[in-house]
Amino acid sequence: MKTFVVNSAILRPSIDAKACAVGAPKMLMEEGVKNAKVTSCYCYGPEGRVFFIIEGESRNAVLEAFLKINVPMASIMEAEEVAPKT
Repeated sequence: MKTFVVNSAILRPSIDAKACAVGAPKMLMEEGVKNAKVTSCYCYGPEGRVFFIIEGESRNAVLEAFLKINVPMASIMEAEEVAPKT
């Protein structure tokens, strides 16, 4: 599985960013999504955005997963974790 950083678009005012972040893994599971998994989330509540770290088969698999749960996305980027030098 590859790692992706997903930046949500600005959520509708009726959707709380923290609730979206907390609920996304459960919603993906309920939709039967097996090829994209949320590993962590970061909220930027004042702007109504969520940043997800996703393990997925491909960018398209991640896109399809988020379309199923109706979370608007601004970007999906494949990423590689790099340990900082100390």
